[in-house]
Amino acid sequence: MGTLQLQRHNYRSAGPASRRILLHVPTTSLFELDRVSDDLLELFEGQAAISADEVRLRFDGRYAPGEVCDALDDLLALGIVAPARKSYEIAPRKVSDAPISTLVLTLTTGCNLGCSYCYRDDLASPKAAVVMARETATRAIDLLFRQAEKLPRVGIVFFGGEPLTRFAELRELTLYAERQAGACGKKVDFSLTTNATLLSDEMIDFFRDHDFGVAVSIDGDEAEHDRRRITIGGKGSYRIVAANVKRLLASPLARPVAARVTLSRGGTDVARIYRHLHDELGFAEVGFAPVTDDPESPIALDADDMRLIVDGMKALGRDYVAEAKRGRHHGFSNMNHMMLDLWRGTRKTLPCGAGLGLLAAGTDGSLSLCHRFTGTGVGSFGDVNNGIAQERLGEFITAAQQVNAACSECPARGICAGGCYHEAYVRSGDPLTPTFGHCDFVREWLAFGLDCFGEISAANPEFFTAKNMEQRKQR
Repeated sequence: MGTLQLQRHNYRSAGPASRRILLHVPTTSLFELDRVSDDLLELFEGQAAISADEVRLRFDGRYAPGEVCDALDDLLALGIVAPARKSYEIAPRKVSDAPISTLVLTLTTGCNLGCSYCYRDDLASPKAAVVMARETATRAIDLLFRQAEKLPRVGIVFFGGEPLTRFAELRELTLYAERQAGACGKKVDFSLTTNATLLSDEMIDFFRDHDFGVAVSIDGDEAEHDRRRITIGGKGSYRIVAANVKRLLASPLARPVAARVTLSRGGTDVARIYRHLHDELGFAEVGFAPVTDDPESPIALDADDMRLIVDGMKALGRDYVAEAKRGRHHGFSNMNHMMLDLWRGTRKTLPCGAGLGLLAAGTDGSLSLCHRFTGTGVGSFGDVNNGIAQERLGEFITAAQQVNAACSECPARGICAGGCYHEAYVRSGDPLTPTFGHCDFVREWLAFGLDCFGEISAANPEFFTAKNMEQRKQR
């Protein structure tokens, strides 16, 4: 052979030299390097180009020639080393038909809170709300079952506004969907996100009886929560939310109840928020998401805020690792998602399932990419009366697979795939423009996740068995 060059853009590694984990960036596959492969990679990492003579000189007498050749063949096959620059490009797959398995029903634009960071342009008070007619909702459900004809189960997500302002309709639609599912031999999964201010014992019993997954929007303790999540009249909502959550958690549902925290400027102490929600209130899972807003907004997160958030998430991640080594569950859902992605070898060509398996029906029956786009007039792909505009949706999904030049060598591209469509729309007006605001932090979070994966797998390999990981997926 001539000389070979290291292709740093095709891999990232983590862990101690005795048990190094290698992430193959083009496929998001993980490999544990044996001693020969690790030493060979270390040789390439120290020089610009390596010849066959240099490989022999380094390893003669240390390893059998066959071992070195096998290790080198593996690195060549993965594109970790190559005679010249080697990049992987996967051409977008043309999508002509994108059936859905999950439907979001926007029951109302009304909400009894006036959260300062709410992304909905059409949000209104419950009295002034636009609501989804029952006929529109049942047609949406019928469309879902037609689309999922070949699938054994479907999902229905109730959304708003605040969906519990329309609980009577939610209950009737649940029963209708169950009847439709029974008639065609399918299973239907229900879920909703709520601010929990209206949660009653009747609702809790109904959600338990019908196997609902419930997520609660709550931002921390009273002082933190009431900074942003206030009533229409300007009062804090924490006390009623906390009281209702305690009743909800005292009567367990079929699936663990999760807390969803929106992080905005001035509210970045994720460790303190987690401890309150998990340890004091008792949520099984706590997940954090940055506010989606114009970068110039007074509530938007700047680089200093993100630094505090990522440092706090890494501190929580260390707690997660400590528990994982002991075989215990930890409720930090962002970390759990990262471990699942790495374990599965998740490789995204699209940032999420919006438009590909999932659509959202607005109150008027129009179909949007996801719940965040309903009411915006952007990204409408048909309606519940006439069906999905498959050609238009296929064109969007095909275009969304195009890798931006700035993303082509990013090690996190298989996990991120350009970021949230809605955040891109808010920031640039174009849902297909990658969101570059937090790229460095995404890469740092991935590198941290790799280190943690390697540390856990070395100390407690049983943590990453299929049985354990599937249980974490279901949480």
